[in-house]
Parts: sequence; structure tokens; C-alpha cells
Amino acid sequence: MKNFTQRALTLIVIVSFMLSFSQLAYAFPTPTTNYKNLNIIETVQVDHQMTTAEGAWAAFNITSLIEKTGVTYEEAAANIGKIMNFWQYDHSESAEDYYVADELWPMETWGYWWFNFADEEKTTFVADQWSEGSWGWTGSGVTLGTDSVCWIFLGPYNSAEVGQKAHSQLYAVIGSDAIQFNIDAEVVGQPMRKLDECTLRGETTIYTNNQVSNGWNGRPVRWNVQEALDSLGCGLVDIHFMMLDADSCLNPNYTATSGFWIDMDGKLTDYVQNTKTWFVEYNSSTGALNVGHMPNMFTGDGTEVCEGTVYLCFYDNIYKVNVVMDVIPDREAPTEFIEKGREELYLQGLANYNDWSVGYNVQLDYQHALELTECGRGDDLTLYAKYPDGTWTKETSTTVPSGFWMTPEGHFCWYGSGNAYFFENVNSGVIGNWGHTPGADDPGTTYTGEFYYVNEANGYYYTVEYRIDFVSEIVENTIVGEDSITVFVSDEGYVTPLDVTPALSALGIEETEIPEDAQWLVPSFATLYAPTNDTGEGYVYDAEGNTCNMDSEEAENAVYRLYYHPEEAGFYGEVWKDFTEETRYNVRQALAYNGKYYIYHITVALASVADAIEEITTSGNRNDGNIYNLNGQKVDDSYRGIVIKNGKAFIQK
Repeated sequence: MKNFTQRALTLIVIVSFMLSFSQLAYAFPTPTTNYKNLNIIETVQVDHQMTTAEGAWAAFNITSLIEKTGVTYEEAAANIGKIMNFWQYDHSESAEDYYVADELWPMETWGYWWFNFADEEKTTFVADQWSEGSWGWTGSGVTLGTDSVCWIFLGPYNSAEVGQKAHSQLYAVIGSDAIQFNIDAEVVGQPMRKLDECTLRGETTIYTNNQVSNGWNGRPVRWNVQEALDSLGCGLVDIHFMMLDADSCLNPNYTATSGFWIDMDGKLTDYVQNTKTWFVEYNSSTGALNVGHMPNMFTGDGTEVCEGTVYLCFYDNIYKVNVVMDVIPDREAPTEFIEKGREELYLQGLANYNDWSVGYNVQLDYQHALELTECGRGDDLTLYAKYPDGTWTKETSTTVPSGFWMTPEGHFCWYGSGNAYFFENVNSGVIGNWGHTPGADDPGTTYTGEFYYVNEANGYYYTVEYRIDFVSEIVENTIVGEDSITVFVSDEGYVTPLDVTPALSALGIEETEIPEDAQWLVPSFATLYAPTNDTGEGYVYDAEGNTCNMDSEEAENAVYRLYYHPEEAGFYGEVWKDFTEETRYNVRQALAYNGKYYIYHITVALASVADAIEEITTSGNRNDGNIYNLNGQKVDDSYRGIVIKNGKAFIQK
């Protein structure tokens, strides 16, 4: 009896295991499931439209299938690629007829699928391998939303034509139960409405110019695409780029690479070689507008102005962009270069990176560069570098069409040099994009150098001094807000009141006072914030706005000290050298918290208005006859450096 019981228990375990395995296989079948054996619990019609160049997202609700089979949403989401299947055409002679597919094609959770026509009339398409001579649809991005709606992006490929239609099926399969989605797709030429049926959400006018012979590639135009996206309530990938056609319809059918050819009346026109026409293109990955013209068709006498209007559209919401381009005479490269300003730029690179670094975007103060170099209407700056002998160059590599490669020593080079890296313009220098070759440089390696933005009309230039630190992990600093303030200083030391509430709110701090784990930091380069040369009670600056190391010869250059005084809720400023009422210094400090930064652009001035400042007593402003260092520690006559005695600062040698 005992042996029988043990055998019975063993048999039960085996059967239970087999049933469990069978149930698992039932839930998520293999890709070879024959669609003709499915139990179709629901049939859904899906009408899908797309343009000749762009697809669209199609929705497939599988709620009823999940409920029918008892599979949880989490299980379905994790196995969505096994659930969603297109039918695949069977090329064998055993196929029942030309339109029948015997097996399903699993979609996986992300990827591209090619769908070829199964008939010469091009009315029915099926999942298949890509064929250069065929025409069909491609899909990508299968995801399951929390509402059990599966979104799939479907688009045309290979010579789609307006008016073409085709049919296919997609199946959502769990076990032998399935929902059949009948897809009827159509290529349309006008997915948007007429202009008078749309809602204008914003408008801007942008200016550029182009030399008479420099036409084909055009010029990226500076403009604030984020303002347009905010107005439309969408992202770059959601945008349709349009222009009005002869019927006053917003037309997305491209006649340029990704934009439109325009005549001198500002109207959409076909591309015709050797005509006085111009174009506007849109870069869907960056939002930049590229504007150019048919080269050598203009006189370039400075009087020819090309004007037209394009539209960014999100459904029936539109953002209007008026484009104005002056065609100007060809310019020679400047013979004399005069520096008008400079900026520091900090970059990070992945050390020992085993794949190509595609670069990342870095914000530059480009508007300031335009002002300093005295650019006129539509003028942009041209990116320049230097050869090792100091010769200027604006040559560009074919691999970086809007920039150039640099050596570790900071000199211009061609692609292929060891450990080289590159800079390029994106949207006319508003954003600087950079990257580097793979496998280069250990953590801790630092490269420094300069590149230049040149106004070719007058030879004025703006220097960007950069430093690249190679690190094991890229750390991005997030700037959440900025403010400009004036801090008053005195040889006695004073506090300028400061309301930090806006900074705390932007940093996500709910308290009304600065928490202990927040820090006041000084930028060492434009995008890097680090506690450089902190005295313990703030930062000491020289006349150039650089922080001074008080344990080195830099101490002799110290002019004033700034720090935030929490008890007095303001900035404490103290002068160590002569300061007049006309003296003004400009520096920056940032309040840092959890990788976020709120920047204060500080103008330092002498306290001359009694009611604007408040004298305080601090560890650095004692009148007891003793000598203190900048940390508030009592020292004797043997101490070397800046000391404070009776509220006065001086260098003790």
C-alpha cells in the first residue's frame, strides 16, 4: 500500500508538471501556429491611412482576448511579441490558393517587418522578406498600453503612390483563441485639413542669408523649435511639415529632400533645374530648418529677398513659420581675424568606448557670440579651426558635414587620426554636437583646445575654449533655473538679502530654507559645477572672476569673497582690495541639489546705499584684535596667507 501511494504521488506530480507545461504552451504559442486552426473570438476592422513618405500608429485593442484566456496584463505585456502575429504567405505549391498563408509571423516587441504584395494587382499584402522589386508596408514599435491597447507603427516603403490600397490580417493569439484584425490600408496625399479648418497656435519669423553660389546644401537657420513644440503640445516625432498648395491645403508631399521648393512669390513649386527658386527643409530629428536656393540663378546684389511660409502641424493644430532669406554676394574668407569674446565649454566622453560615439548636444551662448561679432540680419557664424602652424581653416570632413575632426592636441585633422574627436554645428551653432572615435582614452584623460565662430563679413570671431574629460560614466548636469542678482560688498562685510524660494521650488525642495545636503558651487567650466577652491565660508575671487586657491600663490590675486549666509538669508560680500563705486565684477554661483542646479548670475558692486545693505558680525569679521584665517580659525603671526584682523583682510607674508 505504501509503494502504491508513493507511485500515485509520483504520477500526480508528473501529470501536474505536464499540465503546467501544456498550459504555458497554450498561453504563448510558437511562431509556427497555423492561423486556420485558431478560434476567432472577435473580428475587428482597422482602417489605416498614411502619406507616401510617412506612416502612422494603428491601435489594436486586445482586452477581450486577455479576459477570455485569463492571462494577466503583466503576462501579456511581457509577451506581446508572441501574441501579435501577421500572417505569412506560403510560397510552396501546396498552398491552397495564391492568397492563403499557412503560418503566422511573430512580431516581437520592437523591430521592422516587411510586407509584400501577394498578388500582381497589389491588393493584398503578407508578412515576408524584403524584396527590392516589391512594394508593401513596414511596421515597428509594438507596445502594450495599460488600457490593453497595442500600438503598432505602419508605414509604406518602395515607391508608394497616392490612392493605393491593400488588405491584410493581423492576429492577437493566446493559446488557440485569437482576435482577427482586418487591416485596410490606403496611401493618402492629404492627411491634414484645409488651412481655414486648423487652429493657429503660434507664429514666428526667422531670417537667414545665403551666398549666391552656395545654394544646394542650404544653411541651418537659428530658431526656437521648442517654442513651437510647446505651443502645439507635442514632440519632434509628432510633427508634420507642411506648406500650402494651390488649393489652400496643407501639403506634406515633398519636392525637396525633406521640404519644399518655393518660387519668388512664396508659393509651392516643382523642382526645375536652373530656375530662380529656393527651398526650405525640415530635420525631424533636431527640428532645424535648412534654407537654400538654386545656385548661380541670383545676381547676389543684395536686393533679392526670398520670402515664404511653412507650417509645423500636429493634427489640426498649426505653428506658422515665416522664412526670410537674403541672397547676398559671395564672401571671401577673412584676411584678418579679431577676437571679440570667448566662452568656456566642458565636455565628457566615455573612456574606452567600444563603439562609435555619436556625440551629444551641448548648449552654447551663441546669441552672445552673434552680438559680440556684430552679425547683421540673417548672418550666422562659420565654424573654424586651426592647423598646428596656426593657419585658420573652415574645411570640413565628408563624415562631419557641418564641423571637423580634432586631434588630442586640439588641432584640426581629417577623419582617421588616432583618438580623434569631432565638433559639428546643429542648427547654426545654437547647439554644438560632439563625439569621438571608439576605444580611445582611459578614465581621467583630459583633452583641451579651442574652436572658433567667425563672422566672415568682418573677420570678428568668438573663441570656444573646451575641455574634454574622459570618464567611466557620463554625468549630465540639469539646469532648472537662472536668476540675475546684484551682491554688495564692503571692507567691513555686508549681507545682501536674497529670496531663495524660486530656486528651492525649481530644485524640488519643499522646505523654505536651504537643506544641509544642498551646496553652493562655482562653475569651473560652462556646464560643469564643482566646489572649486572653497574656503569653507564661500569662494574667493580674483579680478577676472576666477576662484583663488588660498594655499598657493593665487592668494595674492584675491580681491573679494562671496558666500551665502543662511542665518541672515542673503549673500555675504567682503572686499580685500581697493573697490570703487564704479567697480563691477560678474561671476556665477549655483545652488546644487540632487544633480540639479539653479544658477545665479551675480554682479558684484560696492555697497554705497545704507538702506540696501545690512552689516553683520561673522567669524570673518571679528573686532577682538585676534588674527583669523578664512575658515574662522585663530592663527598667530607665523601664519602665511590672507588673514582677518579687526574686520580687515590683508596678506600676511
